[in-house]
Parts: sequence; structure tokens; C-alpha cells
Amino acid sequence: LRYYGARRVGAAIAEDMSLAAHFGATVEAAEDFELLAPVTLGICCFRYVPADARRGLEDEGKRDETNARLDRLNERVMHRVQRGGEAYVSNAILRGRFALRASITNYRTTRRDIDFTLEVIRRAAGEVEKE
Repeated sequence: LRYYGARRVGAAIAEDMSLAAHFGATVEAAEDFELLAPVTLGICCFRYVPADARRGLEDEGKRDETNARLDRLNERVMHRVQRGGEAYVSNAILRGRFALRASITNYRTTRRDIDFTLEVIRRAAGEVEKE
């Protein structure tokens, strides 16, 4: 704080929050992702939801089974993304559901990085689904 000053640190935090909001808005606008919690500070929690699973979530009789399948799928996707080295997401458990967790803390992060991360996740999900 002494080195950078309160104004500069505050601006960096505000930018991280803005980027996380962009992440959340992009997730909400996508047909293959679902926002699982409000975006707070620099954190966005979401999951990958393919079209067939979205239909399963709409069917009350299949909802629990579909959620369990999505938990397993997203955990495998997370590991694939982490091992791939192009992007990084961790996880959280929210209301019993496995969530991918993106934390924006690097001052060099850009909107382009966020969009790229979502593409990496999509690619990893496609690979996992083919297995």
C-alpha cells in the first residue's frame, strides 16, 4: 500500500471487479453456461451446461440426476483445464452443486483473457464429453 498508494490499489481492485462482472455477464448470456451465484468482488462461480443437460434441468423428474451428472462433468472439465495450462479455474460447492470458480486477481487480466478462458473451458468440456 505504501509503495503503490491507496488510489492505485483501489483502481486495481475496481478493475478486477469490473472484469469479474464481465465474466458473469458473458456466462449469463451464453447458452452453455450457468451462473451459480452473484458475482462478488473478483469472483465468478458458474458451470458448463450442455443443451441436453439444460433440458434435463427443466424436467423435475430428471433434475437431481442431471445435477449429479453436471457435477461430475464440471469437475472433470476443471481438471482438464488445469492440466492444459492455458487457463486456470478452481472450484467451489454452492448449495450442493459443483461450481467452476474464476478469481480475477492479476492486474494484467483483460476481457480478452476472460473470453479466452471460457473458450478453453468449452473446448475442455467438448473433449470430456467425447470420452
